[in-house]
Amino acid sequence: MKIRRRRNSTEKVMDRISVLPKTILHDILGRLPDKDAAKTSVLSKSWSETWFSFPVVAAWSKDFFNLPELPLSPEDPLWLSKLDIFIEYVSKRLRRLHDQGLAVKELKLCMEDTCASMLVSQSHHIDKWIQMASESGVEVLQLYLTRSNDKFYNLPLCLAEAKSLTKLVLNGGIRLDPAFLNHSLKFFSVRTLFFCGILVGDERVMEHFISHCPLVENLTLILCLLYKPSSVGDPPGSRADYVKSLSLHGLQKLKQVEVQGIGEVYIDAQNIEKLFYNGAIVDTSFKLNLGSYKNLRWLSLWFVKRADMWLLEQLPKIPFLESLILNHCSLCERTNISGPQLKFLKLTNCPNLKEINIDAPNLLSCEYSGKDEPVISFREISNQLEVNAHILMTRQPVDRLRQFIQNIEPQEVLTSLSLFIFHPYSIIESLGTLPCSSSPPSIKHMQLCSVSHRQTQYFPVLSWLLSSCFPETISFSLDCNFNTRAFMVYFYEMLMCSKKGECHCYSRGPECWWHGLKVVKITHLERTYANIEDLKAMLNALPLSDNSKEEFITFTLEL
Repeated sequence: MKIRRRRNSTEKVMDRISVLPKTILHDILGRLPDKDAAKTSVLSKSWSETWFSFPVVAAWSKDFFNLPELPLSPEDPLWLSKLDIFIEYVSKRLRRLHDQGLAVKELKLCMEDTCASMLVSQSHHIDKWIQMASESGVEVLQLYLTRSNDKFYNLPLCLAEAKSLTKLVLNGGIRLDPAFLNHSLKFFSVRTLFFCGILVGDERVMEHFISHCPLVENLTLILCLLYKPSSVGDPPGSRADYVKSLSLHGLQKLKQVEVQGIGEVYIDAQNIEKLFYNGAIVDTSFKLNLGSYKNLRWLSLWFVKRADMWLLEQLPKIPFLESLILNHCSLCERTNISGPQLKFLKLTNCPNLKEINIDAPNLLSCEYSGKDEPVISFREISNQLEVNAHILMTRQPVDRLRQFIQNIEPQEVLTSLSLFIFHPYSIIESLGTLPCSSSPPSIKHMQLCSVSHRQTQYFPVLSWLLSSCFPETISFSLDCNFNTRAFMVYFYEMLMCSKKGECHCYSRGPECWWHGLKVVKITHLERTYANIEDLKAMLNALPLSDNSKEEFITFTLEL
């Protein structure tokens, strides 16, 4: 009886939802994952009608092809039957919307789990889907197709009829045919273009396509290929190489650009605010010209050769740049970076860098990561400036960390140091040569993200760290890679002088600075612990399993 009442109650709730206006029900479906939204069609007749009038058609091949259970050969009848189910599902959804004159706002197709030959053999179905969607006012079209060296799906010319298209995503084994050059394209509604790994039959095709999206705001071009046949009959991808150059004009609404793998880029778009460039596969020095840099606020360069020369020439032309990111870029040993409006600067793994001079009076955050420790100097500093340094100390001299901190000028910079130690053995072996006569430099914060799991190495590593600098706070990640509980307890006892007998200063002086600590506060998740018993209780209460969100324990030190 109770089960029947509960079922009736649930059905009444479902009925109340079912009678809501279609626009609200469609909004509910739009907030669900595509797979879960499709399942609503079996709830009731009303939900089935709602689903088949839902203007978003999304199909992911992984939901139809359970690869571990399928034979390896794509010619197997089981493969073909799965493909037929996929095709029938998409065709039925689109045909019903198209025949009833209903809109198709989004068409999202992911067929990355099907082999390229099978995909090409069924390309006429994709052509028909794009045609029906275009005739039904599609606004968003996303195609994710299998990548292949010799099989590509030719994007049909009927796409040109999609006058209401606002977003186009082409990813994988898709080819832009040179026939588009002779076709009238009028994508006046497109705001977002995303091309990744596609093949173009002519370098001009991509430029022609993009230039006929005059209102595009977001443009992404990643590792696009250019077909260069050596003889008649070569498969499309057999002689493909990466697109070498790109020239775009008249894109006055363009605001965000991401380019990867193109050596020469010229974009005449004076309103660009954000630019990401990755030159990892570019053989020569890159050439990047935006025509006008007046509105550029955010710039990120990755794997760029001779980036220092480009910065020297172009930074003065970017007066309003606020964020600059250089990752694995080739810089000269002595590099100067200036920017009157620069607020965020990040340097990651830039080799050969020995000295960096920063002239940015409004800089709020400077981050450095790498195995080299250059001299970092600031000409003018904001009173809000913070410097975060991520230093890999593997096989480094024992005094390198202290030297790095002392080489940051001026010394009153608020510094936050994150230190990564993966192999402390060479440091431990050299600890006997560590000078301890002078007081170490004071910094704002230190974060130790890893340490040896061997308890015999706790004291040498911690003693070395504390001899290198005096941090106001020290935090440790609650990482399962080492014995967190034992390490935290040992560190607290060391600070509270119970480990003083193990210290070098016990036999040779002078006394280490941490022996004079008056206050050591422990914080975890905004709670403070004042003694060893509270610390042990908190550590014992921590779950043994990994946390999805990284947590830290922080020690605040006061002399």
